[in-house]
Amino acid sequence: MNLVLCGVNGAMGKVLLEEMETYENIKYIGALSPRNGNRGQNIKEKPHAVIDFSHTSNLEFLLEYSIEKNCALLICTTGFNDEDKEKIKEAGKYIPVMLSSNTSFGVNALRKIVKSISTNLNGFGIDIVERHHNKKIDTPSGTAKTLVEDIKEVTGRENVNTYSLRAGSIPGEHSVIFSGVDEILEIKHVAYSKKIFARGALDLIQKLYLKEPGFYLTEDFF
Repeated sequence: MNLVLCGVNGAMGKVLLEEMETYENIKYIGALSPRNGNRGQNIKEKPHAVIDFSHTSNLEFLLEYSIEKNCALLICTTGFNDEDKEKIKEAGKYIPVMLSSNTSFGVNALRKIVKSISTNLNGFGIDIVERHHNKKIDTPSGTAKTLVEDIKEVTGRENVNTYSLRAGSIPGEHSVIFSGVDEILEIKHVAYSKKIFARGALDLIQKLYLKEPGFYLTEDFF
């Protein structure tokens, strides 16, 4: 599979390049950086897939590029609004596309657990606490927002509180806290390095690029 990266000079891009060396069936053929004028003009081989860990401002270009090249697109950037998300879903008419707020196996297992038990804990309050490094821009995190959406979807709740901390070099922590009378249930995921997100993204893209055009959900692949 010929793979193109967008955001290769960022922290996640560098980790992706390192982890990619352990995958025999993935070939890195070049990078995209539209804000710096790199729109793929130096990529000589046919791309099969694109992984994006960059910035929301690159969305329009990435969708156009992937549709033009007829390749799969895995978007791991967070911070998109509802209009952006609709554009991503619309692209599923032409290519296999996925918007994934978190590509780690553990977080997606956490999502499934939380969705399965939230409906049985109607008398409990539900809060989400997330902690990240002090360079992370979006608050709350994309993963926290996804967890809120999951809980609202299965319970019909209107509000789920989120609390954020930005400090030091914390790669990422997410806790879902169910508070009842005289008891508390807490489910927590801790990321100790960015490698888990890189490996998760590489595993996902290998499955995504084999799919028919459509908008796919992360949990469908775990």
